[in-house]
Amino acid sequence: MTASLRAPGWTRERVSFTWSKEISSPQRLSTRDGTGKPWHHLQSMVATLWSSARALIFDFDGVLADSEPFWRESYNRALAPHGISIPPDEYWEHWSSKGEGLRGHLRRHGITGIDPDAIERAQQRIYAGFVERGEIALVGDAAHLLEVLLRPGARPLVIASNTARPLVEALLAQGHAPRPRIVGGEGLKPKPAPDIVLAAADVLGVPPREALVIEDTEKGIRAARAAGAKVLLVRTPYNRHLHLEADEEVPGIGTLVTWAEEEATSG
Repeated sequence: MTASLRAPGWTRERVSFTWSKEISSPQRLSTRDGTGKPWHHLQSMVATLWSSARALIFDFDGVLADSEPFWRESYNRALAPHGISIPPDEYWEHWSSKGEGLRGHLRRHGITGIDPDAIERAQQRIYAGFVERGEIALVGDAAHLLEVLLRPGARPLVIASNTARPLVEALLAQGHAPRPRIVGGEGLKPKPAPDIVLAAADVLGVPPREALVIEDTEKGIRAARAAGAKVLLVRTPYNRHLHLEADEEVPGIGTLVTWAEEEATSG
């Protein structure tokens, strides 16, 4: 099941291969304004953004955990008795990235006669089952990235997610990753509202403007900007086709691993 739910190319080996290809290729990369810039120029801009931040705020789903296909599958199973299925591209854009959720889907398609709360409860049970059975993996080198970033003397880091904290903790433990401080979605307005990012900055003890938010969705970018924070977009197999505007972007999590390792060896 796990392999069938993930997008192609989301393994450790693929991430490593993609990263080595990107940094050695003279190809021009797409940037947030639609122009092409050489890699060394992109590298310099990202380096400045990365190094100037006093603290890091990481999104979880999509950035550190390859969980988005399982969110979609859990909703599809909960909606199956009503004859409803969410196509992948629609889910990545409207659910995962924009954060419109179930109620947005029902409005877009003019669907009535369904109790959204009952569907949400069923979905939560199904998703929790995926987590409990260990079916959801962390992204590529996410565990190694956290190990490097959480070394003694490094900048403070927090995970800030719409997902409930116990689910985040369980996936980190299953992926043998160190556990940073976590701000989950319990009791806070979800992204794109800024509440979770503001709470994360408070936990870190820095003003939001001095933190860098690492995100992969439109709702996360909007939340970071509403909080007054800079935001770095990580491209993934699920958002590569979406037009997303952040302060800067990187082609994958491998970029962050490289920056973190360079910081660790130079510091």
